[in-house]
Parts: sequence; C-alpha cells; structure tokens
Amino acid sequence: MKRDLVRLGLFAAVLFGARLGARDLWNPNEPIYGEAVVEMARRGDWLVPHVNGLVFAEKPILFYWLARVAATILGGVSELSLRVPSLLAGIATVLGTYVLARPYAGRERALASGAACATLFGVFWNARFVQMDILVTATTLWTVLAIARATDGLWSPLRGWLTAGAVAGVGFLAKGPVAWIGPALVVGADLLATRRLRALLRREVLAGAALCVAIAAPWFLALWAGGHTDVIHEVLVRQNFSRFSNPWDHAAPVWYYLEYFWIDMAPWSFFVPLALAPARAAEGERRLWRLSWLWIAAVVVFFSLSRSKRSPYILPIAPAVALLAGQVAIAFAGEALPAARRRAAIAIAAALAAALAIGGIGLVVVARRDHPDLATPATALSIVALAGASWIAATLLRGAASRRAATPRALVLSVAAFYLAAAVAVLPALDAYKSARPVAEEIARIARPGDRVASFDFWSWRSEYAYYLGHPIENLAGREALRDAWRDAGRLVLLVEADRLGEVRSVVGEAEPGWSRTVGGKSVYLFTNR
Repeated sequence: MKRDLVRLGLFAAVLFGARLGARDLWNPNEPIYGEAVVEMARRGDWLVPHVNGLVFAEKPILFYWLARVAATILGGVSELSLRVPSLLAGIATVLGTYVLARPYAGRERALASGAACATLFGVFWNARFVQMDILVTATTLWTVLAIARATDGLWSPLRGWLTAGAVAGVGFLAKGPVAWIGPALVVGADLLATRRLRALLRREVLAGAALCVAIAAPWFLALWAGGHTDVIHEVLVRQNFSRFSNPWDHAAPVWYYLEYFWIDMAPWSFFVPLALAPARAAEGERRLWRLSWLWIAAVVVFFSLSRSKRSPYILPIAPAVALLAGQVAIAFAGEALPAARRRAAIAIAAALAAALAIGGIGLVVVARRDHPDLATPATALSIVALAGASWIAATLLRGAASRRAATPRALVLSVAAFYLAAAVAVLPALDAYKSARPVAEEIARIARPGDRVASFDFWSWRSEYAYYLGHPIENLAGREALRDAWRDAGRLVLLVEADRLGEVRSVVGEAEPGWSRTVGGKSVYLFTNR
C-alpha cells in the first residue's frame, strides 16, 4: 500500500506541480487571494486578511496561513507559494480516493480510482489554481473516509470520529459551514440508506464534534476578542446562508450542475452512467458503489437548490466520480462489463480519442489564424493530443484479447500528458492575454514620486493590478470623486476599463489615454491629468 501511495503521490505531484509558478495570477480570484497574503505579510497580521487596505472577509483563514507558511519556506510570496496549498490538497484528494477504495474493492480498483481522480479536469485545474474549493474537496473526502471506516468497523469508533472531527475542523477553517455540510449530507444519506442512523448516537461522535470545534473555534474567538464581529458575520452568515438563499452574484438555474458535471468531471464523467450496481460483486464493492452514488446525488441536489452556483461548488464529488469510473475501468479491463455497457464504453473511449484529435488540430488552426504568438505552444499541445488519440484508438483496434487494461491505461496517460503539455507550454503563454503584469509595469514606468495612482469604479477588492504593482491602488467611486481627483493640483495616473470609458470621458473631456492593453478580454486604459 505504501508503494502505491508513493507512486500515486508522485504522479499527482508531477501532474499538478509541473511549472506551477510559471503562470501569472489570473482573475477572478487568484490576484485577490494573492494580494491578501501579501498585505497580511506586510502588516505582520495572522488574524484578518486585507486587500487594498480594506478588510477582506469572504473566506476563513486556512488558505492564508498555508500560503504564508509556503512563502516563508520558498523565500517570499509568489505565484508558486500561493498555489502550494492547492497542490497539497490535490495530492491529498488523489491519495484519499485510493485509501477509501482499497479495503472495499482491492488494490487494482483503488489504483484505477486514484488515477482517475488525478485526471479529472476539475481536480487538475483546481489543484493548480489559487482557490479554496480543492481544500474543501480534500477535507470532505477524508471526513467521509474516517466516518465510513468507523461505521463499517474497519477502525475503532473513537479513532474514526476523532479523525473525522479533526479533518472537519480544518475544513471549517478553509471555507466555513459548507465544509461541514458536504460530509454531513454524504454521511447522513449513507447511514439513512443503510438504516444505521443510530451510529450517530455513540458517545465517540461527541468526542469527534468536540475536537472539531476545538480546531475550528480559536480563530473565530480571536476575531470576537479583537472586535471583528463584522468579519465573523461575513464569513459565517453572509457568504454562506445569505449567498445560498438570496445571492448577489453567480445566480444560475436549478439545472446548472447537470451541465457542468460533464465538463468539470471530464473525461471520466462520461463513464459514470455505466457504473450500475455490480452484479455478483463482493459486499465491499457494493458498499463503495452505493456510497459513491449517494455522495454525488446528495451534493449535487443540495447545491442545485442554492440560487448562487459556481462549478467549483460541486468539486467535492470528484472522489465519488473517480470511484465509479474506477469500477467501470476495472470491469472493462477484466471483461466483466455486460455486452451493452462494454460497447458503450468502447464508443465513449473512441469519442474521447476523436475529441482529442479534432481538438488538437483545431488548436493549431485557431492559434495560427488568430494568435500567431501562440502557434508554437499550441502545436506542441496538438502533437501530444494527436499522439494520445492515436494510442487510445490503437488499443480499441487490437481486439478484445489485448484490449483489456490497455484502453483505460491509455486514457489515463493520454489525458495526463495533455494536461502536462498544457501546463508546461500553453498556460504560461496565455499570460500575454490574461495577465495584469504588463499594465502594472506600465503604471510603474509612467508614475512619478508623489503621483496619485487610482482606478475608476472598480470593485473594492479588485487587485490584479495592485498585486503586480506592489502596493494598493486607490479606487475612485463615482464621477464626483473622479472629477475632484482629475482637477486636483497633484498628478493623477488613472486606470480605466472599457465599460467605464464613457463615464470617464464625460469628466476628463478631450483627454486621451496614453496607453491601452487588453487583459482577459477587457480593454484597459491609462490616463494622466498632466
């Protein structure tokens, strides 16, 4: 088991960690969290995150602590240090998937499920992105794992519930109540389906709950003692219960996740419908199958009821998707899939191979036509995609005797190679279109000592420009503030985005921007009043 964990861990570390710091911070969230870590370090503050000098209380404290520790080890805050928490959470998610599956379905199924988890698009992307949802995914998995071990008699009740309590406490520090809701939904659905709700009445459950509170509470108590009750309200109430029932952003229809399930859980989402109840399987395999389906259903239904929806909210179902995909992969390899489902699996694999081939060719065509500067990395990614598609197709054409494990293995390694090529060659090249660094460098070039550097009508915590400038940028809210700043005796360097350009022109008259650039699809302009 240890050898398997080492191999899976290395696989995930390479997949998630290759050139992890080579890409700049991109909107919408990476620069905000990055700037919060920078300002916390500058202030020497371990309690309250600030962005642009203002309290930023959207998320609890765990990410910021982990990122500061990583920055200390790596010699300062950087794109790499900011992504280390996500990297570690991604690896923990892959390893946890293996550990959960092993006693129920054996080594091969555990390895297949772990490999599938690592190559889920949502896991790969979020493990390389400054975001909290991968932390919640890892803590949800390990909480469910510990409780399943306890209720199934694989661990002592005390060990299981204390482990679950510790992990859930850490999860609460990562994203608040939602880190408890996910595991509670999964465990509750499982115990209800198996008529074992009485397991929640054991006194070991109270011990786990006490440990959970002991880990989660000190930060909130420190906030309360410091008079930061507004932060507590924002983190616990507004960002969770208010956002769930009456959102101010990300509103989406109830069927939203029925679309994004296939995208974020690709490519293995397409095999999940083939994971029907395993016939004549051992009790452990049936147990794992039931738990996985309940996991997916409980989380997706709950977040579908929320009026605020984002695809990362259901990322915690990734281990369950991987477990079901692992079931299909092992059944396919062992010639155990019924004929209809086997033909469907072959068709899905062929369709994925075709998608890789067509996508690879399309990348080159689009890059050469619209973005010549991306032609070289796009060509490299295209070659990898075509090679992977050819490999998958070859395994499907060799016949049943040699196809057994070859097709699932080819899918895993082809997808992993595609992700790696994208991470190494393509994503860093996209900085030319998505990074705010060039804007910040231009501001630094034209700004003189004593100049007032400001943006117009930005969200208060917008910080991609501030992060790369190295200090907060004042935000002018409304035309009156802009008019006063423009007429002030001091020199003003003004940052304006395209959707506010008309309002700015109504104030500055005939003044023209001295510089412009497109960042993330938005045109950005710099004005000076003298």
